[in-house]
Amino acid sequence: QIITILDGGLGHELKLRGISDGTFLAGVLANEENCGTGDNKDTVESIHMDYLAAGCDVITTNSFVAVPQRMIECGLVTNEANSNSRASELIRASVDRARAAIIKYEKEVGKNKKKKLIAGCVPPLTECYFSRKVPTSVNDLMPEYTTIVSTLLDCKVDILLAETLSTTREALAILRSVSGIQKMGTHHIPPLWISFTIHDDRPTKLRSDEPLDTACQNIIQEASSLDLPLEAIGVNCATPNAISSAVPILTKMVEGTNIKVCAYGNCFRTTTSEWIHSLDEDSKGGEGSFATDVMKQTTYCAEDFDKEGYLLPDAYAKFASEFVQKGATIIGGCCGSRPKHMYKVASALKHDQES
Repeated sequence: QIITILDGGLGHELKLRGISDGTFLAGVLANEENCGTGDNKDTVESIHMDYLAAGCDVITTNSFVAVPQRMIECGLVTNEANSNSRASELIRASVDRARAAIIKYEKEVGKNKKKKLIAGCVPPLTECYFSRKVPTSVNDLMPEYTTIVSTLLDCKVDILLAETLSTTREALAILRSVSGIQKMGTHHIPPLWISFTIHDDRPTKLRSDEPLDTACQNIIQEASSLDLPLEAIGVNCATPNAISSAVPILTKMVEGTNIKVCAYGNCFRTTTSEWIHSLDEDSKGGEGSFATDVMKQTTYCAEDFDKEGYLLPDAYAKFASEFVQKGATIIGGCCGSRPKHMYKVASALKHDQES
């Protein structure tokens, strides 16, 4: 089977390289801004290039927070019309950075037989993980998603990657937005990858508490009814243990189809659920869980982490091999993963395929 290697995290990597304002907004602005300490655009491109050098086949646009509503919340603009325009500018700049990185990389090492691809990020419209903040109406989500998707299609990305979705309605809104654009006949629609974020301690459920299998079934049916090229469904932004537990559910859901399974986990010792609970004292388990509950689901040992609390690259590579053994064929890294993690993943999976 052919394994596709997706890249790892961007936001935290940008922070480690000195680009941060505490909100990740600085990271997306780095796609187009220069500053007194150097060229931020070069930093974004260098991260993309490091992932390509690590063996990644697909790099993701640095546009996770380039969302119209966030443009207003962060004070970049003051009205809806300007927010759509500003978000589109940042998305276009993010595609430019990814494309420039591929061109530079190919000049340095030569073109490989396997073309390097750009996945256009289609993110949550509201703060990640908190499903109750997601508008309850699919129709209310569609205008912003139409802006994001149409901009990415204008830029001719190779893949539309909807990631870190905590609800089914976000995925439905994305599919219907893409369908609306498709009906206009103005854009080629590339393959769609849709990935949900799941509970760290209850990997059979989205962070909205919707069953993962039901969510995937709904998405597969919706994409089919709309005649959309759904190429992959996946799980991301949870512990590697949770991702590993969820992959067989997805594998079962795609049986008899040409849909692939995508998997990419976090590399922090502190889980997302623990972090959510620390922010959300009113949580009763629906949006986050106590650390003791989460840790019951883990099989980590102290040696798996460095002194700063990052999962070691070799440890993550073992999980990646596990994802593949359970049926995933698109493997990446999420929060806390770095180019060194993806190098180990690519090396391990290449070794597994050859042995």
